[in-house]
Amino acid sequence: MLISFGASNYLSFKEGFEISMELGASCSDANSAGKRTSEVMCIIGANASGKTNVIKSLTYISNFCCNSFNNKPEDSLNIVSFAYNNEPTSFFLEFIMDNLRYYYEVELTNKEIVSERLERKASRKVAVFSRKHNEFEYCINEARELQKMKLRSNVSVISMAHQFEIVALEKIYAFFTGIISNIDPFFGEVKYNGQTQNVFSISKRYSESEEALEYVKSRLSRADTGINDIRIEMLKGPAEEELYFPIFSHATKDGSIEIPYHLESNGTRALYAQLSLYKRVLDQGGVLVLDEFDNNLHPDLLDWLIEFFLDPEINRNSAQIIFSTHNTAFIDKLSKYKIVLVNKEENESFLYRLDELPGNIVRNDRSIENLYKSGKLGGTPNL
Repeated sequence: MLISFGASNYLSFKEGFEISMELGASCSDANSAGKRTSEVMCIIGANASGKTNVIKSLTYISNFCCNSFNNKPEDSLNIVSFAYNNEPTSFFLEFIMDNLRYYYEVELTNKEIVSERLERKASRKVAVFSRKHNEFEYCINEARELQKMKLRSNVSVISMAHQFEIVALEKIYAFFTGIISNIDPFFGEVKYNGQTQNVFSISKRYSESEEALEYVKSRLSRADTGINDIRIEMLKGPAEEELYFPIFSHATKDGSIEIPYHLESNGTRALYAQLSLYKRVLDQGGVLVLDEFDNNLHPDLLDWLIEFFLDPEINRNSAQIIFSTHNTAFIDKLSKYKIVLVNKEENESFLYRLDELPGNIVRNDRSIENLYKSGKLGGTPNL
């Protein structure tokens, strides 16, 4: 379970940011449901305030820890520092696995990893490994196999350890693979949002899993889309490749009619694509990270999707969702402990969780949505 994360000198964040999922002692049982770590975190702010950059930080570090082994020696690490300065960029995450608390941090530039460190804590904090540039400073005994590896300047220790099947770090690798997002860590382009090339791959996965297909059918039916069935068709492409695409069945008084994917509404297409991500993270546990998850969806559907994570009968594996949105219709349900506002001054972003605001402007008996729309909380455009 993710506890906190942050970055500094990254994109629009010069001094850095930290978002904690811990609810704190002041959070009532009514707002926490007796839990000390939230399953939901909502990020709100004006256009260009830096919301997407917060999401990108998680997708970047997940991709780095899982896939950087694929980098060629000459490949850049694709880091964009604040205003393109030459100082290193830093990321950190704190998370819990098997009742152990882990702290991971990395400092890097476009050209190299400056430092990388993993610590864990049970009764006391100990370092699992620590590196400076391409040399290990320390490895715990159970992970001493790491020292047999020849470190590379653009490859994470975690990614390399997975390739060499070093068991000591395998569950750490698994944690980072459990961070699932709808955006590209480098370009921020939204995946699974009606783009044909992605619909083919999503539909192929549905065709290979009857359970997954039944899941998306039932959820789309409950979302009042008028769909009562989906079948997956396969055709040969120009290069004889297999292309999979969905056909949606709608019930009418004159019988069922079939509608191809490209004629469905944007909302139906968005749900069809994204529900595969929801199922994966709810089944396995992990963190679903969505940028602008309200795109093309009715506000009532947003409330319904968030409830997947708040309902213990549905969320049995402590899955979490972190999302950015412009829609405020549902935020009163979340409470001040689960909402982060992002602002920008002189093109530098900063953020804060609502319970971090001084005084009692945000109270349990006040509507957060009304306060936000009044401009008293920040995070709104200054027109």
